Amino acid sequence: MKSFNDDLPVLTPFDLLDYRRATGALQNFPPPRAVIFAPQKSLASYVLRRYYTKRIHGFMGEFYMLKHSKGTIALSTGFGIGAPVVAGLTDEFFALGVKQFVLIGIAGGLQPDLKAGSLIISTGAIRGEGVSCHYLPPAESVQSSLEMSHGLEELLKKGGREFSSGVTWTTDAPFRELRKDVLAYQERGILAVDMEAAGLLAVAAANGVPAIATFSVADILANGTWSLSKDMRASQLGLEILFNTVYAYLLSNV
Repeated sequence: MKSFNDDLPVLTPFDLLDYRRATGALQNFPPPRAVIFAPQKSLASYVLRRYYTKRIHGFMGEFYMLKHSKGTIALSTGFGIGAPVVAGLTDEFFALGVKQFVLIGIAGGLQPDLKAGSLIISTGAIRGEGVSCHYLPPAESVQSSLEMSHGLEELLKKGGREFSSGVTWTTDAPFRELRKDVLAYQERGILAVDMEAAGLLAVAAANGVPAIATFSVADILANGTWSLSKDMRASQLGLEILFNTVYAYLLSNV
């Protein structure tokens, strides 16, 4: 016989955080208002060199409070790549009390005018991964926060930075980005392919909090041909520009 709560999760992120606190794995501390996800180690290294931080243990990967923000902004990094891990962490951080989420990662450009280091604000993500279906009803895509996208766009414009805003495509399988799909998405104007945005945006939407994904282009798949520069400095610079822009935006919206 089915009971009234058969459709509820057996384990919730609130349960997991309570367990970690009870075992001493997670200390009690005021939660940050915003979390910035940085899958790339090179970006995390840049942030840790440039900003004063305090590490908090108890989460997958590494979790740092940015001291200049007075504990209102945190960095999550060192957890690997892909939508499932970002989705799980987003759920945990929401249970902790976080109210805003931003992802800064790398993506493959699908448009021929993009190059290594091109900046992308993802206004939404095509749900080509698997995790979003566990959080949202069926749909092709999930949207980013309009307010956050506009805010980041304005700061990039003020800084004289060129960027593109539009929909990206999230996949779980980088070696199964079929040529026919790449060409079809290119024709539709989809900007890039990534591995995290749809997962982040789906969990944020399910929990009713704003989120956005931003990317620095690393490789190019336009016209169905893959290319990757031997010099990754342009992509790294793009990541750094995005972090500084995101951080300034979040500080201005305390």
